[in-house]
Amino acid sequence: MTAHGRSNAALAPQPVADLDLLPAAQAREVRDRVHALRPHWRRRRPEVPFFTLGVAGYIDAARDGFAAYSAAARRSNELLGEHFGDLYRRLEAALAEHLAAPVAYHGAFARPGFHVFLSDPAFATPSASLHFDRQYEHLDWSGFDAVDFDRQLSYTLSISLPARGAGLLVWNVNDLDLRALDDEAKKEVMRENRLPALHRYRVGGMALHSGFQLHQIAPMKDMAPDDERITLQGHALPAGGRWILYW
Repeated sequence: MTAHGRSNAALAPQPVADLDLLPAAQAREVRDRVHALRPHWRRRRPEVPFFTLGVAGYIDAARDGFAAYSAAARRSNELLGEHFGDLYRRLEAALAEHLAAPVAYHGAFARPGFHVFLSDPAFATPSASLHFDRQYEHLDWSGFDAVDFDRQLSYTLSISLPARGAGLLVWNVNDLDLRALDDEAKKEVMRENRLPALHRYRVGGMALHSGFQLHQIAPMKDMAPDDERITLQGHALPAGGRWILYW
């Protein structure tokens, strides 16, 4: 037990589940479509080649507000739907089966979109933020009934990965647990759980987790000049008797 009477077992990481979604050949075909749309990539960090294809709530809604995010999402959704309609149908079917519940996209929210990291030595170090997935806080859920913000799902479908691999660092620190602690207890949890576990991605596989475990994009060491990390990113939240899929 800790000094504050909480066992570390109470803070055990929620597992990262894996689903086989795309055969390797289909993943390569999706990768080619992503590159064909390079004029529509959005550079997200001027100092490194990190882009998105699509609108991301954690960036766009957080920075520009929901109205601007939603307007951009409607335009982006049309483009993505035209070029990746088959992928979205496969994703929808897989998540409906995994969740054993209806799922749906919503026109005012961005569809799951792509992270694109091109080769750069900067990605060998832990440059991405440590975070919990709270992007839902920037979206307008007022039109939905029975929204359960404590049951969100985050997912990453790997389309193309560096030769030496890529993955997710996950800490034994849960946002929902932290909310019940005072500041000193939170510091103790962080001290006791400094080291993360690495969940390795594989091309065509989709990793799913709650988003409430502290996590970070794993560094990508020794990237070759033609290496890249392309993933489809998204979230799901139960609302009105179904799960809403968005980014």
